[in-house]
Amino acid sequence: MFEDAAGNNDKNNNNNNNNNNNNNNNNNSINGDHAFSAAGGNPKPSAPSEQHFSQTLLLQPLHRQTTEAATATATATATATARASDSDSTALDMSAVSKQHTDQTAAAQRAPEAMAETSSPPLLLPGTTGASRRPMRSPSASLFGTLEFKMYYAAYLIVVPNMVYTMYRASSPARDEYAEYKHELSDGWMFGRMVDLTDGQWHTFRSNLPAFAGAMAAYVVLNGVVKAAMAGSKRAGAGRNPAGSILPALVFPCLFATCFVVALSGTSAVFILALALGNYAAAKAVGGRRWAPAVFWTYNMAMLFANEHYRGYEFGRMAAGLAWLDEWRGILRRWDVTFNLTMLRMVSFAMDYHWRVLQERTLGRQQVDAFSLKPQRPEKQRIEQSCVAADYSLANYWAYLTYPPLYLTGPIITFNNFVSQMRDPPQTVSWRLIGAYGARLVAAVLLMETVLHTVHCVAISKWGQWDTFSAYEISLIGYMRLTFIWLKLLIIWRFARFWALADGVETVENMRRCMSNNYSLQQFWRDWHCSYNRWLVRYVYIPLGGRRTSSWNTFVVFTFVALWHDLSLRLLQWAWLVALLFLPEALATWVFARPRWTRSRCFRFLCSAGGAVNIIAMMVANLVGFGDDSVAAMVDKVFSRQGLVFLAVTWALLNVHLQMMFELREHEYRREYAATHGNSADAATAAGSLTKRQR
Repeated sequence: MFEDAAGNNDKNNNNNNNNNNNNNNNNNSINGDHAFSAAGGNPKPSAPSEQHFSQTLLLQPLHRQTTEAATATATATATATARASDSDSTALDMSAVSKQHTDQTAAAQRAPEAMAETSSPPLLLPGTTGASRRPMRSPSASLFGTLEFKMYYAAYLIVVPNMVYTMYRASSPARDEYAEYKHELSDGWMFGRMVDLTDGQWHTFRSNLPAFAGAMAAYVVLNGVVKAAMAGSKRAGAGRNPAGSILPALVFPCLFATCFVVALSGTSAVFILALALGNYAAAKAVGGRRWAPAVFWTYNMAMLFANEHYRGYEFGRMAAGLAWLDEWRGILRRWDVTFNLTMLRMVSFAMDYHWRVLQERTLGRQQVDAFSLKPQRPEKQRIEQSCVAADYSLANYWAYLTYPPLYLTGPIITFNNFVSQMRDPPQTVSWRLIGAYGARLVAAVLLMETVLHTVHCVAISKWGQWDTFSAYEISLIGYMRLTFIWLKLLIIWRFARFWALADGVETVENMRRCMSNNYSLQQFWRDWHCSYNRWLVRYVYIPLGGRRTSSWNTFVVFTFVALWHDLSLRLLQWAWLVALLFLPEALATWVFARPRWTRSRCFRFLCSAGGAVNIIAMMVANLVGFGDDSVAAMVDKVFSRQGLVFLAVTWALLNVHLQMMFELREHEYRREYAATHGNSADAATAAGSLTKRQR
């Protein structure tokens, strides 16, 4: 899986130039107040800053039983939240009704106590005047041409080729160990070597890639023809659809998806439909009530456990006369394995509908519908603003759950965002973008083939006999095992996202950074399965209190992540171990983010020392969580007395790598700063204002 932020200083201390190598990319949290791990983690303010929200009037939909009470308390909440600068808020652009705020201010001031706990993400109260983003700090001078970094380049030229050669040699047919795991390998087509297809998930994807690609190509082409035929119709993809109906842009996707699900799951499609209908009925029955989220979560978690326990159910267990239906289970007999992703979409629909009901009580149906029909909204507004009331229909819900390009693997997209794009396709998707993205997908596949032909990391680790391997070789095999997992998921998600883009649907890139280009626990999880991170933030982390409850919220989120993946003790141990690892990182950030440290010349070296420990800890935690039984022996040997020298050298080399990562982050920030400030003399002066001596 997966599945967010280097030292927290650069958002909280914008005047500190030394500290900003860490987090210039952490302003991506879809809920706006903090950057948060895809699997949980300590939050941190992200741009826009908390000062931004203190200038913005926010409405948290409260769970009241009458429209009158909901309106009064929501108005009071707006002013109370503005004063408190509640950073767990999400801003939506609703300036079209700004006049309401003036009439409601007095009432809000009389009821500050109306600020209450809520399980819904906040909605911007009509009447906001907006706020400007905190001024960007001046970027530091580049270090790429300094003597220090020239020494780093020399280290890369020596170490990286040696790593590649060592991994290649460890998988060589000339080694005695090769005969012990050769039976796990398959015939290859590169370099005269066999290919490692031991991983079942990758083997299945690779074997069925032509069939999946053909099915998706057929869908995209046919849907394009249907869209072109409907282009002249006034109802094509826009406007209001009658209550209970389906959006015109979803008619063909819904029909194709139904056939696609039946082909994949056969008669088991009945179980999928039944579970989906149960969630839809629950959402429609209790949506808008205070305890509705508890109902949604109870239903969906019980469903996950039941799916796992009964292994996708069997007709023969229900009635002996229906046993013959079990022979027609489709291509994927274990439909329940991929149904976990469908469960996330079911929760998204239920919660988005629940928040729509709360917003409608406060603002009225016409106002909420008007916001929903605003053309070409940014992604944040598409996610946070509710859809038109009629869009929460059964047909649209089914089309969303089973949308062909994203059905099996994701990336995850919220119901609000999906339907918004069906009504108003984003203009950012172009054939040039699709072509470039397809080229990146092909390059990733070729890289994976090269890796599996040259380094048999999965087969060796499953074989699990480490006595004849050195600590250096074992650590490289473990590193390549994690790299394989990252690259495998990147290709699978990129494949799905490519076909979604070709169909005009824009989703987030799940793997935004290479696994080897992260040094912070929070940053790592944010960039691993990014769409899942956003889902967790919106539907789990913020409803549980966000930053205010992060000390225990993180453990709850990670526990859910482990249970969602698989009901196993190993994953629960992994989840709690990772959650614990957030504590020392948060403590170090809190201690060393003070000016007396950040202004020191040695600050970035202090950061790299801690970051190197972080990287080693993350590798061990993920090997334990997502490895097999042989991983324990691997870790034991690396951390043995003989491996201590190797670990010390590794830690020193990681420091070199981290200094390079810090400077690459700063380089990204320089580009962002230049794009914001242009080529003015002031910007150029500011960019070079920090001397090398200060760094």
